[in-house]
Amino acid sequence: MLLVSIRRTIAATFCFAGLTVATTALAQEITLRFASFPGPTNFLNTSLFMPWFKKLEDESGGKLKVEFLMGGSAAAPAEVFDSVEAGLFDIGWSITSYNPGRFAAAGVTELPLLASGSSESSAAIAALYDKGLIDGFDNVKVIGIATADIARLHHADEISGLSDFKGAKVRAAGNVLSAMITATGATPVGMPAPSIAEALSKNVVDAAAADWFAVEGFSLLDVTRSHVDIPLGTTAMYVVMNQATYDSLPPEIRKVFDDNPPSAFAAFWGAGLEKESLRVRSVVETTPGHRIITPTEGELAEWGVAADGVIAEWVEATPNGAAVLEGYRAELETYRSAHKTPGP
Repeated sequence: MLLVSIRRTIAATFCFAGLTVATTALAQEITLRFASFPGPTNFLNTSLFMPWFKKLEDESGGKLKVEFLMGGSAAAPAEVFDSVEAGLFDIGWSITSYNPGRFAAAGVTELPLLASGSSESSAAIAALYDKGLIDGFDNVKVIGIATADIARLHHADEISGLSDFKGAKVRAAGNVLSAMITATGATPVGMPAPSIAEALSKNVVDAAAADWFAVEGFSLLDVTRSHVDIPLGTTAMYVVMNQATYDSLPPEIRKVFDDNPPSAFAAFWGAGLEKESLRVRSVVETTPGHRIITPTEGELAEWGVAADGVIAEWVEATPNGAAVLEGYRAELETYRSAHKTPGP
């Protein structure tokens, strides 16, 4: 069932299969419902999704409106993709690692010690999607693809370095990051970002692999003390629209989405999230009781060996894995060259 509503400036309308169609050529307004599981005051909604969709609304000349369904009211993170595909709402976003096995190639962003920030990782995954190397999206319309920012390690206690994570229970999103956590002597525990703070407060986990944004955006600042600044990879995210909804849109509204492709969303999202993550890092750095730890060369070498093993296993287990990894590395270098930024 389509959940697209088209309103007109006069009272009379006719409704067919959930699609309300104006009977004249007068100005129409199409409202698409967007499911976003963070709460209404979360930065991802207020400073990324809302401005992005406002841009699209403006470009439509007022004919497009996006209604937000926030705080998990429409679907849990792991249910978003299926719900959009089934037409329970028009648009939704989530994280690829919340549906293990569905988006195999997207796991390349989870590989450790490759990317240093969400700007470059978002640009790289969008480029791979444009080249047809990212699978799992056959039955929906992808209108955005990017990544979370790069995961670092955050511990509930005061620690001295990476060696203190051995034997710890560490929240990790995705099979690849979980494999890295296992390879370094810790135990991975899977859970979505909104659940991390409670899990840390109740000692369900000792630490979490999460980006800097999550420390403030998902309330980890109150339940962590030590933060190890090591780039452990990230997870891909997507914004998808029900395919029938997209197909039913008037041409001028489809053009708005077509003029703002996934790569454009990636550039907007990646830069905005990275800026916010760096701000949060500064907050952590200046908050009493918190310590940011830079790994020693010896620690990085040890974790580098573990990372090489995880990367090799991922390539072996993933269809077309070698080509996807090669493409991801190349796109990261392309971004760094164009923007004159260093790698990890």
